[in-house]
Amino acid sequence: MNPRLPQTFDKMTTLRLHGSFLLALAPIVAFSVAWQGVRPLILTLLSMGAAWLSEELLRRLTKTQAPRDLSAPLWGLLLALLLPANAPFYLPVVGSVFAVLVVKGLLAGSGTPWINPVLAAWALIQTTWPGTFAAGPFSVSSHQTALGGQATDWLNTNLFSWFSIQLPSGYVDLFLGSGRPESALLVESGTAVLLASTVYLLAKGYFPWQIPAAFFAAFSLPTALLGGDVLLQVFSGGFLLNMFILASDPSSRPLSRRGLVVYGLGAGALTCLVRTWGLSSDGVGYAVLFMSLVVPWLDARLRRKVLNDFRLA
Repeated sequence: MNPRLPQTFDKMTTLRLHGSFLLALAPIVAFSVAWQGVRPLILTLLSMGAAWLSEELLRRLTKTQAPRDLSAPLWGLLLALLLPANAPFYLPVVGSVFAVLVVKGLLAGSGTPWINPVLAAWALIQTTWPGTFAAGPFSVSSHQTALGGQATDWLNTNLFSWFSIQLPSGYVDLFLGSGRPESALLVESGTAVLLASTVYLLAKGYFPWQIPAAFFAAFSLPTALLGGDVLLQVFSGGFLLNMFILASDPSSRPLSRRGLVVYGLGAGALTCLVRTWGLSSDGVGYAVLFMSLVVPWLDARLRRKVLNDFRLA
């Protein structure tokens, strides 16, 4: 093929993309089981199973012949990661059915959902069953363990002492996911795994770096200026999963590079507002949902009128 022609060829398919995300995020469930027992595994299987069955039902109702792409199991996994370990077993089922049958089946028609199905289902669960989620605010003292204390002492003695700084206790536990209460989200038990998975996905070019970079800058700078604990906020709740994975969903993110930056800046700034003055201690999903509503406007205003505009990474 002539490289000067406006065509491109890539071995990456939607099936392979979703499969890569499933493999990268599945170890978080394993860490959650290690810290909190078998309940997180049951919640995850129920969520993924309900999403898959709903997808099969939707395919029969619409008589679609489109190839299966593992999108429904991936939505089920992401939704389970946003639920607390002590959530009732019916919640992931209700959320997954809503994500597939309502958001995809009714709102998307025959195309791709214009709003993130996972965050739509999460918003439904949080507004309908608000008592399921921890009220907050987040506290470092509630995440301290003996293992984390020993690791903190070792780091302060052998690493941070060279820079004349001391790492307070509790932050290592936040990073490792240890010491989390049963009300903590499943994703909070695998923070280190999530960061490692994100590095792999970014290296493979599976989502653009502009969104998380702008998101983090717009959140951390005002949070620090307001006297907030940036590290605690980043490692708590569903912040990292929303910033890296859910905000970068291809169906609900802008198409241009400038649009990606503005989208990330808006989501980060709104997250700072919600977590500082809002009623929800973990309202990152609401910020991402709101910014997804202005994506058509961003595409109309900021999208470049060139043939290679889709080449974002």
